Amino acid sequence: MPSNKSVSDAPIVQFTNCRILRDHQLQREDLWVREGKILNPEKLFFDEKGSADIQLDCKDSIITPGFIDVQINGGFGVDFSLATDDFKSGIDLVSQKILSHGVTSFCPTLVTSPPSVYHQVLPQISVRNGGAHGAGILGVHLEGPFISKEKKGAHPEHCLRTFEAGAFQDLLATYGSLNCVQIVTLAPEMRRSSEVIRELTKRGICVSLGHSVANLSQAEEAVQHGATFITHLFNAMLP
Repeated sequence: MPSNKSVSDAPIVQFTNCRILRDHQLQREDLWVREGKILNPEKLFFDEKGSADIQLDCKDSIITPGFIDVQINGGFGVDFSLATDDFKSGIDLVSQKILSHGVTSFCPTLVTSPPSVYHQVLPQISVRNGGAHGAGILGVHLEGPFISKEKKGAHPEHCLRTFEAGAFQDLLATYGSLNCVQIVTLAPEMRRSSEVIRELTKRGICVSLGHSVANLSQAEEAVQHGATFITHLFNAMLP
């Protein structure tokens, strides 16, 4: 049956011999896609009188939405917290390699570092779409340095910072730029953290609570000021 182009000239792709998650179970069925959107095969057949322009045999593979990695510090020999001459090529390598692990977008994550590292690294990262070349970059995740000394984990203690007077300006001076920043992890029990949370939230940046000794009331106050996320829940925090 020839494809019906009255709806769209874009090709219809039929994925065969694949497994799809439905109702919490993997089901064997075909998947029909046009312009990146899943089609209802019944409407395609009966309303459009359409059929596949391209058929791809998935060989029993699972088709699923791509993973989004919001905290990845590097990989494949690349450390995002190191300001190297070939930093951009390192980002490209990680972006390409993680595709085979099902990750289609990610947030390059910097651990606690000196201001000089942030000033060198952050301008080299930009938001970009994913594709066959590699996973997309959603923005940077800055994990520290405004975290608890008691729950620092592997973060270098000598680089940890507290919020000084003019807390948000102190944060800006530390990072240098927030242009590509998507997430900031901080400890909400720190003095002046509420001001910082409000200012970050105003700028559309997700504030995540982590590496913290905050009690329940301190965490709830942070949420009231705009915090919406938690970094590695139940790890490096109070019971």
